[in-house]
Amino acid sequence: MIAAMKKVHLVVLEEGKASSLSVLKRLGVVHLESLVGKGAEFEGSIGRLAEVETAIGILSAIKPKKDKRKPADGHEGQATGATLGEKGLAIAARCAALSEERKSAQEESLALSKELERVSSWGDFDPALHAHILASGLLMRFFEAPPARIASLPDGVDYIRIAAPRGRARIVVIDHGVPENLPGEFIEFALPAKGPAALRAGLEHCEARIRTADSGLLSLVPSLPALEAEKARLRDASLFEGISSGMGQEKGLAWLSGFVPETDLPALGAAAAAHAWGLGSDAPSGDELPPTKVVNNPLVRIIAPVFDFLGTVPNYREYDISGLFLFFFCFFFAMIFGDAGYGSVLLAAGLFAAWKAKKTKGAVPDAIKLLLLLASSTIVWGVMTGSWFGIPSDKLPGILRAIDLYWLSNENPAAGDNVKLLCFLIGTVQLIVAHLKNIKRDSGSLKSLAQLGQLAMVAGMLFLVLNLVISSARFPFPTWALYVILSGFGLNFIFASYDGSGGFFKGVLGGIISSLANIVSVFLGVVNVFADIVSYIRLWAVGLAGIAISQTVNNMAGPMLGSLIMFGFAVILLVFGHGLNMMMSVLSVIVHGVRLNVLEFSGHLGMEWSGYKYEPFRATAPEDQHQ
Repeated sequence: MIAAMKKVHLVVLEEGKASSLSVLKRLGVVHLESLVGKGAEFEGSIGRLAEVETAIGILSAIKPKKDKRKPADGHEGQATGATLGEKGLAIAARCAALSEERKSAQEESLALSKELERVSSWGDFDPALHAHILASGLLMRFFEAPPARIASLPDGVDYIRIAAPRGRARIVVIDHGVPENLPGEFIEFALPAKGPAALRAGLEHCEARIRTADSGLLSLVPSLPALEAEKARLRDASLFEGISSGMGQEKGLAWLSGFVPETDLPALGAAAAAHAWGLGSDAPSGDELPPTKVVNNPLVRIIAPVFDFLGTVPNYREYDISGLFLFFFCFFFAMIFGDAGYGSVLLAAGLFAAWKAKKTKGAVPDAIKLLLLLASSTIVWGVMTGSWFGIPSDKLPGILRAIDLYWLSNENPAAGDNVKLLCFLIGTVQLIVAHLKNIKRDSGSLKSLAQLGQLAMVAGMLFLVLNLVISSARFPFPTWALYVILSGFGLNFIFASYDGSGGFFKGVLGGIISSLANIVSVFLGVVNVFADIVSYIRLWAVGLAGIAISQTVNNMAGPMLGSLIMFGFAVILLVFGHGLNMMMSVLSVIVHGVRLNVLEFSGHLGMEWSGYKYEPFRATAPEDQHQ
């Protein structure tokens, strides 16, 4: 469920706001309204945090080699030992300096490489010699052109032809000037400041600088935990300074506002009384949007990692569908994976992860508990359908064939249509549950009749879906279902926009006018009901695709199993093929299984997932002298 919130206002003495905020942070129950920090201390804390985050990014990208031999001079080992006692900010500064040195060496190396590439074909020369010749008063300029253009040089141009690559001609013009009518094909070669030998020496020096910087950065990698701790401390410090400097202040008083879960309000009240704060609280007004805190029992809570992964948070005034999401998600996951063999692999992986987590952390994370539940659901579905790694039913052991459910079993020729029927029934039940929740929500208003109409359209539309998608002979469309759809449409048409503040008849007339004004959307809503139910067929389609892939892998590897030489390749193919199929099934769950809950189901609930998470002002790192 979504915890009820109270809007609170705190007033403290300006001179004691720092100590008051420290108490408030330790209490950790107030979700503060956004405050804009200001001042040198705040800007400084933000800057220091950025430096540490940059250092973490740099060092995290470095992957130490497994062979940790020391450099010839032993410098790396000394540096590693030295960093163990350094503070986080000192490590970040050292990392920034090494990174900047590496960047500078790389840029210089790139420039030298380009220059060497430009001049290397002219041979090895010393530009200082050319400068000496110029000082003697003799002008020498170098040109390059196609060989055929040498004959086009004007008379009187004094030049010497020098060695050149094949297909090019190079000359040295010796004179105090070059005629203005020198053909355009003659391109002058600008002498570099350094010769090729000096450029190569410079490149070697740059490479040495890069190696030294890399060695220094590598020696800092073991300090990542210290940097992470410093990051947490600085994040707390910057948050603290931002709140402190952004609080409203006047006449010796400072104040702030926020939201507190109703159950935590007594604890805040006790702290206010103990520290002489002014505290006011009230229910959030209609135009305020409090943060959302979802509180569920341990069983339902295991679905929270999925919401965290998706980044979806219900609006404070919307539903918490965690329990329903988990219930239907188990069906969706099992039908998409569709194989008891795959479920067994997932269950084994989950049990190993649970054992390891219990051993190292003392508790099993909710994500692993969810995996165990989903794997178990997949095994149950696979057992009922007789699906085990895509093996044909007639080749399964008798015990596995005996425990399947023939109505859904792969042995049953009608199982495909039966699975489709089950998909549509699950979808219809889920959408009906959505409208039942809306009817309960609107029970004090005649708008609940519009939700009753929506429910009737969903129920009636199921028979139309079965008739059109599965079989018109097996599922003839009953006349009464048409009346149910039309009645539901009428109720929704009249009461969807009903407003009873002006009386019943005025509300009904207003609802009809509103529907007429949006007649296209109203009729599209009927089509959407049909489309939403049909959308659940994706569970059958994706599951069928997974079975087809697993059977294809088996067919490819099967002939190899009879050969001793090819047996190893067959095993590799089976592991790779089925592993890839499982990975694709995971993606299918994200794309299709989650979609049915977040779009179709939530759409009928009227949810927009427009909320934001309850994140109270609390410490994430031990307090120190900076706070």
